[in-house]
Amino acid sequence: MAETPVIVISSCKSGVGKTTVALNLAAALWSDGYKIKLFAPNNEKINDFTEKRIQMNRQCNIAMPLPEIITSWDEEPEDKTVVIAVIPSADNEKFADVFYKAHTLISLGCEKEDFNWSFAHPYINLIWQAKKNTAARGIKYLNWIVVQNKMQNDDLSSELMPLAKQFGFRIAEPLRQRGAYRYTENGYCTADMAKYKQVFKMSMDDVYARREILNLTDDLWKHK
Repeated sequence: MAETPVIVISSCKSGVGKTTVALNLAAALWSDGYKIKLFAPNNEKINDFTEKRIQMNRQCNIAMPLPEIITSWDEEPEDKTVVIAVIPSADNEKFADVFYKAHTLISLGCEKEDFNWSFAHPYINLIWQAKKNTAARGIKYLNWIVVQNKMQNDDLSSELMPLAKQFGFRIAEPLRQRGAYRYTENGYCTADMAKYKQVFKMSMDDVYARREILNLTDDLWKHK
């Protein structure tokens, strides 16, 4: 690959689960043999996850991979390395340069109002600029994926379809409201549970959560 793949996870409002999704994606990519670099400004949840993961490795005598926390990155290619950037929703425009380096952009929302976009919306303008920068770097197109997170009842996929045609994104399978995703608070994820079966016992909810994350992981590479 010509550049280190950069996955930018963003949203138009806070509280939609960007950090939780980022960490679950990281765990799934670790299981596939990738190294993970995390760019997450002012994100204490990432630091807490890493500290608890170190503690669990020691207590259980296992070797779950750890993220490398970065404050910036260069464009030198690294084999089997992925950068995941988690952008605070209030600072999307502040970190425009991060959007411009993205190979894949994941936009999260939970409710219909979270996707109330128009061509005049600052978030859409930011993504339009990111698409132009992607083309300027010689990459065919920005892999833009929209994900409904914390779904409880209503699947918004059909309502997102007109916006997908209008703005040019793909709609991923929704991620349901599952307790399994909150394992990140303890320093591990469902993908870790599947790999370290001598330590973890998976419930059916864990299995379904892992399947959802693996489906999203597959979407990361569909633009290649």
